[in-house]
Amino acid sequence: MAPIKNHDTLVLHKHRSPHPFFTPTHLTFVDPHTGERKGSWSSRRARKGRYAPKSHTIHYAGPSEKDKEVQRIENVTVGRVKREESKLKPHLKADISFWLAISFTLGSMVWVVNGYLVWFPIIRPALDTEPYSKTAAATAFMGGSIFEIGAYLGVVEVLDRGREINFGTALGKLLNHRRSVPRKTGLKLDEIKSHIGTISTSTSTSDEGGAGDDGQDWLSDKKGFVWWGKPMWHDLGYLAAIVQFFAATIFWVSTLTGLPGVIPGFADGGGSQAIIDIFFWTPQVVGGTGFIISSLIIMIEVQKKWWQPNVMEIGWWVGVWNLIGAIGFTLCGALGYASSSSKAEYQSGLSTFWGSWAFLLGSFCQVWEVIWREPSEKDS
Repeated sequence: MAPIKNHDTLVLHKHRSPHPFFTPTHLTFVDPHTGERKGSWSSRRARKGRYAPKSHTIHYAGPSEKDKEVQRIENVTVGRVKREESKLKPHLKADISFWLAISFTLGSMVWVVNGYLVWFPIIRPALDTEPYSKTAAATAFMGGSIFEIGAYLGVVEVLDRGREINFGTALGKLLNHRRSVPRKTGLKLDEIKSHIGTISTSTSTSDEGGAGDDGQDWLSDKKGFVWWGKPMWHDLGYLAAIVQFFAATIFWVSTLTGLPGVIPGFADGGGSQAIIDIFFWTPQVVGGTGFIISSLIIMIEVQKKWWQPNVMEIGWWVGVWNLIGAIGFTLCGALGYASSSSKAEYQSGLSTFWGSWAFLLGSFCQVWEVIWREPSEKDS
């Protein structure tokens, strides 16, 4: 991709973050001449690659000491900014976000099959046969393993796209600056207008932005995926992904111990209750709780306020359906402790059934999210 020499000028108007500890999840930009909204940046949309990378000259207020003027920073910045004229089109691109969505979709489909195999023998005892129970255990292990792969790909996705917002890039510096700047701190447009078209050595920091060749170093420098890397604790997307990964790992233990012969006598309806509770039901409860936390973080990341739903954002629906699915899987384990009761056993199996369907709907939302994208100039 050839360097872009002409950059539109944007002024950072405001940012959003659920807490100062986290880098902003949303940035809003205005036109320096009219003051009208001209673009926006969203951490989840950028992570999913929904918008093509664009190069802009961005003016924003940096951190300033008490009783001193607001520091004005100007940087050539490359970011996945949604312009007001941006259009999304069906655009199939087999990148990390695509394979992440596909893996969760396949895993959810397997879990739906498992839901039928677990619940139907409860409502129709004639189906409670050895082939049914072995198939249920096998599909649970398959579903748990695919979920584990998907959860790991979620971490890879965050780290891979994280190269666009690490502290060495101009966009990364902008995001980190906003953590120490009040939300309403802004620049006067008159000052920006007078500065456009001139070179300022006293206030401009574009040479320190780490953007290199017109701010596109992370485009030309990419060499494969980042399969693991340094934690990004200030990034909500990373937090959701790493929680989901550890939750999936813990949950996977229950799918392993549920296989015939792993817990002696369990497949035949017997076995040590203490061992079953610790190594089969508890990983489901702990892992399911982790899924709940991860889903809530996904929702908070895309919401306008931490408590305000954002029903117009597809990423929010991913979080909602995953939350419902996570509650179902958690209830399955929690009710399993009392599986000696027919009512508890019924509700435990039913929770797996509707929980798996909820995960499948969330996965479909992820597929939709990664198919509808803004084509890059090269693709156009």
